Amino acid sequence: MGEAQIVQLAGELLWLVLVLSLPVVLVASLVGILVGLVQALTQIQDQTVAFVIKLVCACITLALTHHWMGEALLGYAARTLDLIGQMGS
Repeated sequence: MGEAQIVQLAGELLWLVLVLSLPVVLVASLVGILVGLVQALTQIQDQTVAFVIKLVCACITLALTHHWMGEALLGYAARTLDLIGQMGS
């Protein structure tokens, strides 16, 4: 495995981390904005409400996307380990 392959694998890993974290971050951000708007309109300024709602939505998002995330991570790990195994040959 040459330096170019290592750089390529590192780039793929960073892209994979970005893609896998995007659904949870996006949902938490949108829910945070909506909860903040509702809190501003109703003048309820309790921080635990926003935290609990965002936490529940993030958990639901993880539960809905865990199969896809697992497949993507396992695919990357398998490719990486195959390349490492080919180094000895």
